[in-house]
Amino acid sequence: MKKLSAIQVLRAIAAQVVVLDHAILRQAEWAPTDQSTKDIANHMGALGVWIFFIISGFIMSYTNYDNFGVSGAPGRFMASRTIRIVPIYWLATAVEVALRLRHGSSLDAHRLICSLFFIPVAVEPGATAAMRPTLGVGWTLNYEMMFYACFASVLFLPRKKGLAVLLLAMAGVVLAGTFFKPIADTREPTSLITFYSAPILLLFGVGVLIGAVARFFEGMRANGSSAVLLSLLAAMLVVDISLFATFVGIHPPSIEWLVTFWIISAVCVVLCAMVRIDDTGWFIQKLVRLGDASYSLYLFHFFAIVAVEKLWWWSFGRDGSWIFVSVSAAAAILASAAIHRFVEQPVCNRLRQLIALVRTRRSLRRGGFPDPTRREAVETTAGALKGAGPQFEPSHLTASRRTNVPQNIAARRIR
Repeated sequence: MKKLSAIQVLRAIAAQVVVLDHAILRQAEWAPTDQSTKDIANHMGALGVWIFFIISGFIMSYTNYDNFGVSGAPGRFMASRTIRIVPIYWLATAVEVALRLRHGSSLDAHRLICSLFFIPVAVEPGATAAMRPTLGVGWTLNYEMMFYACFASVLFLPRKKGLAVLLLAMAGVVLAGTFFKPIADTREPTSLITFYSAPILLLFGVGVLIGAVARFFEGMRANGSSAVLLSLLAAMLVVDISLFATFVGIHPPSIEWLVTFWIISAVCVVLCAMVRIDDTGWFIQKLVRLGDASYSLYLFHFFAIVAVEKLWWWSFGRDGSWIFVSVSAAAAILASAAIHRFVEQPVCNRLRQLIALVRTRRSLRRGGFPDPTRREAVETTAGALKGAGPQFEPSHLTASRRTNVPQNIAARRIR
């Protein structure tokens, strides 16, 4: 299994765009910043989220292409996604709560519980109302977990039927939502109904389509130059931001422009899905690793920005500068890389090992396996768990291969 290196590069770029957005807006709270700059920053952050959503749909359909209709696939899928998302998110939320309590803020227990279990709650009543969890950036995870639940529910079905049901259901939910909030109204949703029926859900569907088509034409993917790919992605982002700055200028944009920007985001994902790039170069390797750490970067970057802000005030006062944006972004990257290596990966790997071990023992207690392929896979897993430990590759980075024999989850995890 080879990493989807081009997709990981795009993940790194999208994550960094979000970081730059928050660094600019954070500086704008204490340094004079014109409204156009703040609007562009807001658009950049939204662009990063759109790309993330499309990539998420892409990865789910690409890596689970052969899991439709396989016994036990929905449960394994949700277990994998829960391990990937929940522990590090809860840790980031705990850090947020601790910092708030340290600064004398009260704790809203209801909002915290809803946040931990991905239930949107309304905050900031009035014209600026929004649905935000305790950890602000976690609002996207509410959409992610809902999408994962929907995706798991169609894994019971054969592939074509499952994908069709998923896409039609998502389109139907968005269409039903127009009875509660006009589709032309691109402001933040302020209720559970409008949140879960927001048109942004369609981006997951776009990603699912791209992933399914990419797997179908897997053998036709072309080898491409990483430099050319980076140039094309940079050009697409420049075009996107230039269109916004020249013709829109306000955030959020109208629905017509929103669709235009979504198309540009989808084209970026298609470009990365079409090519295999040489990921042995130093710079590409760094981008791929940043893509690997993009989840930690997304969750923890704001803490790093605030920490740099305190040091900046102590050193230079409250004078804004693009240097602050660059330094805070670099600090966020370094911090997230450390968190990914020393916290996220060990925790996720240990949980995967425990689940694989439990399932292996449960299967052995049932009297073994009539299928020698499955028996060999489980014995390999058991031996690896007793020895030095298996080497795991995150499921969002690898492509599953077609097989005629449904395998145990442990076999899928061990490489």
